[in-house]
Amino acid sequence: MNTRFNLLEHPLNWVFSRTGSIAILRALLDSREGMSGRAAARAAGMNHQTCAVAVNRLEGLGVLKRQGSGKTQLIRLNAENLLVRDLLLPLLRGERDFFGRMKADISGWAGPKALCAVLFGSVARLEAEPGSDADLLLLASPAAKAALTAAADEFRRDFAPRYGIRLSPVILTVREALGRLKKGDPLIKNIMREGIDLGPAKLKEVLNDA
Repeated sequence: MNTRFNLLEHPLNWVFSRTGSIAILRALLDSREGMSGRAAARAAGMNHQTCAVAVNRLEGLGVLKRQGSGKTQLIRLNAENLLVRDLLLPLLRGERDFFGRMKADISGWAGPKALCAVLFGSVARLEAEPGSDADLLLLASPAAKAALTAAADEFRRDFAPRYGIRLSPVILTVREALGRLKKGDPLIKNIMREGIDLGPAKLKEVLNDA
């Protein structure tokens, strides 16, 4: 830790200075009663020893609080701490809601324009990394396809700065999607299997009703 960063001026430098701190805070976010050290380690996806070191450090900063004693001792976020209450909790809750807000944004945009919108690929599998695209299938009627393509291009340009990930729309008519499915197109089969429907209708329902 660079000691030039004063704890009271830059407390987040100290909170996030060690590996695993953010994972532990996420694990404890919704745990009112607290967790045992081993339960927190499992929820954070780390070994018990690494978790114990991070917990001790966060406790020293006043971010975490222990209650009970011995084997019944539990760890929880210290809600009385201003750093936790005013900075960490809003940050963690905002992170938790980030993907949902992105899906709602796409759904709200696509609702009046497309027959259905389906996220697929790494984003749908929850495997997205920096550089990944948010792949999106949009189905339209033949008459609306050109307008939807133009609208999607405009929406795509605004999407990347807002969410830090590129939107890659695939726009098809229902007939085109059905034709690909009947030919065994792996892309359509994959979307049918693991895609996330964002409305206004579900992909399977649109194709079954066609």
